[in-house]
Amino acid sequence: MGVDIHTKLENPQRYEKQHQEIINICDKSQLKQYIWCYENKMLEEVVIERAREKKLSLGFAESCTGGLVSHKITNISGASSVFMGSLVTYSNAAKKACLGVKEETLNEWGAVSEQTAMEMAGGAKEKLQVDIALSLTGIAGPLGGSDEKPVGTVCIGQACTNTNETFATKYHFFGDRALLKQRFAQAALFKALSLIDTF
Repeated sequence: MGVDIHTKLENPQRYEKQHQEIINICDKSQLKQYIWCYENKMLEEVVIERAREKKLSLGFAESCTGGLVSHKITNISGASSVFMGSLVTYSNAAKKACLGVKEETLNEWGAVSEQTAMEMAGGAKEKLQVDIALSLTGIAGPLGGSDEKPVGTVCIGQACTNTNETFATKYHFFGDRALLKQRFAQAALFKALSLIDTF
């Protein structure tokens, strides 16, 4: 998922120059932070390429996406060079047993919280021994939402070897269950790409 922008060149012989002009314009615009490449490539493909260039390993802890992020990554040939694995911890019991999420964290903040997402990411980084670990915990609906945490809420946690810190961000998306899962996964992949660039 994303937006593809196409340009038509009146003079194909000027392709290289016009291509560079477009890149220069985008680099100076507010859109720059949302652009992942200037070629016809999927986000997960670029994630793998950039991670491979920097010799980084990736891993995930997924709850609400049920393995969708890992599915997208493993659809790309050569993913095994950077992708170490994923832990799908859908229940609270699995989050505790497999990732070391604390009972107190779940009781105080709930499964869908930045605090839980951080502990999930930290647990995935430790279990999978990766440079970058991302976690997702959210509400894809249609059931389970509340005023405080409506359907479409997702918390994405991160743990990286270059900082040895955990962090999480809360997002709100709209759509039905299938679309929300896709949007959650896309947000995680975009987060992965931004973290790769910090190494």
